[in-house]
Amino acid sequence: MKKNTLILIAAALLAAGCAEKKSGEPQLKTIEDTLSWIMGESFAQTLPQESFFKLNKELMFEAIRYTLEGREQPIDDTTFNGGMQYIMLQNYAYQKKQAERKRQMADSIQTVFFRNLVATNKNVKQHPSGFYYEVLREGKGPRAKYAQRIRFDYRSFLLDGTAFDQTYGRRDPIIHVIGAPMFPGFIEAFQLMNAGSSYRFYFPYQLLANEETSGSVEAYTPMIYEIELYETYND
Repeated sequence: MKKNTLILIAAALLAAGCAEKKSGEPQLKTIEDTLSWIMGESFAQTLPQESFFKLNKELMFEAIRYTLEGREQPIDDTTFNGGMQYIMLQNYAYQKKQAERKRQMADSIQTVFFRNLVATNKNVKQHPSGFYYEVLREGKGPRAKYAQRIRFDYRSFLLDGTAFDQTYGRRDPIIHVIGAPMFPGFIEAFQLMNAGSSYRFYFPYQLLANEETSGSVEAYTPMIYEIELYETYND
């Protein structure tokens, strides 16, 4: 990191620490004060959820003092390692339970959404693989085939209509081979389309391989895609 950058960061930390505090708030008067608070806050954020056991915060703070001061610990290494393993297993089980609750909620939301979609939009059809689609414009070109190279643009939305991503005006149309690294739902979706077509697809999260958070996409997020297929290539 360049020296000027370090100076700017230090100045920002000092300014933040010296900012006027409300009564009762910690007084961070120096860079060291601010860094000490940041270290403490960072440590607290790494602690496991308290849903499976209650932490004795006073003992925890005392353990920090013992460790920082190099004092003899009241537990041996065997107890420490066994306790750490227990904490990690309990935290893992808690995270799995939370993920399952989130999946169940996503299942319920998308089931209701798709049911209402079909009931209110007679142009929407269900594909045997589980996604829904409607034809915005039917093209007159050749039908896209598996393993064929195609050129297309797209827009994507969350189920509530919030715009998520698009190629239009941001980058050139995509040229890609159907079946090359691609969401499972897209493989079937493209094969419905003729060149010159524009379709709107409603994908459940399962067909987007979206069962884990990836980048800005939360796990278990169904999506809407509007795809305009320009061209298929016979090479």
